[in-house]
Amino acid sequence: MAEVRLKEVTKKFGNFTAVDRVTLEVRDGEFVVLVGPSGCGKTTSLRMVAGLEEATSGDIFIGDRRVNDVPPKDRDIAMVFQNYALYPHMDVYNNMAFGLKLRKVPKKEIDRRVRAAAELLGIAEKLRAKPRELSGGQRQRVALGRAIVRDPKVFLFDEPLSNLDAKLRVRMRAELAELHLRLKTTTIYVTHDQVEAMTLGHRVAVMKDGVVMQYDDPQTIYDRPANMFVAGFIGSPPMNFLDARITSEDGRLYLQGKGFKLLVPEARATPAVRAYVGKEVVFGIRPEDIRTPEMVRAETAGRAFAARVRVREPLGDELIVYADCAGDEIVAKLDPHLSIQPGQDLTLIAMTERLHIFDRETEQAVV
Repeated sequence: MAEVRLKEVTKKFGNFTAVDRVTLEVRDGEFVVLVGPSGCGKTTSLRMVAGLEEATSGDIFIGDRRVNDVPPKDRDIAMVFQNYALYPHMDVYNNMAFGLKLRKVPKKEIDRRVRAAAELLGIAEKLRAKPRELSGGQRQRVALGRAIVRDPKVFLFDEPLSNLDAKLRVRMRAELAELHLRLKTTTIYVTHDQVEAMTLGHRVAVMKDGVVMQYDDPQTIYDRPANMFVAGFIGSPPMNFLDARITSEDGRLYLQGKGFKLLVPEARATPAVRAYVGKEVVFGIRPEDIRTPEMVRAETAGRAFAARVRVREPLGDELIVYADCAGDEIVAKLDPHLSIQPGQDLTLIAMTERLHIFDRETEQAVV
């Protein structure tokens, strides 16, 4: 195993900058996820680590070795692709063994590694089957097995679960997490799915336009997003953003917008927030941090605002409500047993101890 480091890595395709001065460190044995929308540079970053793309500038290290000029086959990495890339004419055994045969690994060692990986992945009984005879999940396990038998320093995953149905994706996520616990191999995983990122990653790099917007553990990214992009990308439904002004009355701070006036709790009224008194900001609140009076036992003064229900989405374990607040849309995750219908006027309670405030110009978090 080995750590992976990217130092000021840039990749340009003509005049287009796909990756812009990315600096990342993946610790030995760590599972790091690169997440972001299509075109954000996450796959290009992964391909540069693999050696499938050449960095325009910057340095890439695997362990203590600078690998910019090292061919992919000599980097001691194994990559799992989105489309599995299995040989259709070969059975499972030979698909998994192929890379080892090219490296002239002894037959007995190949057999030991293939059977051990197949047992680990639960496909031992499928070793003589062709890819066309396998389900999507089984094909994915074969692709994983082909990577595992290499015993590489680093695993690279490029959206490996995106071709699976939703139920199987959830199951495979759990299996990947368990597999990493067993193997403890340094892993870089690319996905556009923020749920995958949050559930799998020890640390997550959120990317936009070739730039890493925030790199931290999943809970920190959720609780303390660095900017509006991260706040809106991580979480489903995404965070609500409302224009507001910070005002001060009797030493207490308020967030005042078109349809609300909310008291900023002392814990959130930091010196950085106080510097914005009299200024326009963006107020952020997650749908899960909005309640109705029936759901709240604590004091609601300075937290309540009015809204009118537009759409309700009952999901069984929760109720998603889209409401109008003085012309702005606000989304709330509420108790599914509440009797709430479109057109109904609601009093909503913001859990202001979890509010977020962003600079309107820079979109960076103030608190």
